[in-house]
Amino acid sequence: MPPKRGTKRTRTVRARVDAREVVDDQAPPVDVQTEGVPPVAPPIDQAALMQMVQAAATQAAQAAIQQVTQEAARVAAQEATRVAAQEVTRQLAAAQIPAPQIPQVPVHQIPGQQILPPPLPLPQVYPVHDERFYRLTSMMKNMGMEHFVGTLDPTAAYDWKLSLQRKLENIDCPPEFKLRLAMQYLRGDALVWWEGVRLNRGPDILTFADFIEEFDRKYFPKEAMDRKKRDFEHVSQRDLSIKQYEVKFNQLRRFVGGGIPEEELIRKFLDGMRLEIRNRCNVVTYYRLGDLVEKAAEQEAGWIEEQKLLKSVQTKSGKTTESQKKTWDQQETLSCARCHHHHNGECIRCHSCGRTGHMSRNCRFKPINSDFERQVVAQDKSSKDCYGCGQPGHMLRDCPTREHAEDLSPPKR
Repeated sequence: MPPKRGTKRTRTVRARVDAREVVDDQAPPVDVQTEGVPPVAPPIDQAALMQMVQAAATQAAQAAIQQVTQEAARVAAQEATRVAAQEVTRQLAAAQIPAPQIPQVPVHQIPGQQILPPPLPLPQVYPVHDERFYRLTSMMKNMGMEHFVGTLDPTAAYDWKLSLQRKLENIDCPPEFKLRLAMQYLRGDALVWWEGVRLNRGPDILTFADFIEEFDRKYFPKEAMDRKKRDFEHVSQRDLSIKQYEVKFNQLRRFVGGGIPEEELIRKFLDGMRLEIRNRCNVVTYYRLGDLVEKAAEQEAGWIEEQKLLKSVQTKSGKTTESQKKTWDQQETLSCARCHHHHNGECIRCHSCGRTGHMSRNCRFKPINSDFERQVVAQDKSSKDCYGCGQPGHMLRDCPTREHAEDLSPPKR
């Protein structure tokens, strides 16, 4: 009996196992996890993962850029505020006005943006010297810029203005410093004049262009410019040397302006030269004014040497002729024994005035009236001998030996 019981039990277990296998085949598969074995990971979608990584990187980059931009804007705003405060303080210090307090603007939170910390308070700015201005002043002084005290000579004022403009250009002076530098070189009447201009302008801000305009109106008006142009039209050498004439020509040429052809300048310079030098220079064609000036200077030096030589020759020849003529006259004309003068012919005496050298009919002196003078003349007349017969008591014209009395003409001196 026992063997039969065991067989039946075995058959029952097999039936149960077969029924369980049928149920397992019909049911969906179930993962059976064995104890101690790790589960298998599901497959990963690479494309979705890359999209997630890129999206995260983009968000991080945008956040970083926004933060950097905000930081740069904050720094730039602080720098601009600092520079503006320094400039305002400098201007107010120059005008002796206390600096105003700049209020701090509150920072409002913007949704979605990070709140930045407030900017640091600006340090207190003290008025300091502008190093650039003092450096430019030193450069102008080293270049030898002269002070201007005012003048009545338009040319001198024009030259000072040109010198000021040229030196400001050479030191590359910024426009905002030109007027201040120009004011540093005004003295005396010129400084008084400029202060009057500033008072008349009132609160208007003056520039360097305004300074030049007012300077020309005061010291070099339009009438002076027109007069210089007329002087250039009629410029001439006169008693100047060629080099001095060139300086005068170039000084007046500045007021006419540019655009004059070289041939026109050469013709005008030639027309103003003296005749004796111009004739020597006209035989050559010139293409530059400098060549004409050099040639004219050479011709002028040669002409001066010729004049000196000619003058010395004339002086020597004139002295020789005069000395020779005087010697010949002394040799030909002997001294008269009666009047002790050198003359030709007989020595005659006037009966009216008693002087020698002329007759009474040609006398231009006062007649003799006193008896004493008449007695002296009579004695002198009686003491004379006739030149014709040699007898005393009469003269040659009254000589009886002559058939006809002839009047003697005055001797030739």
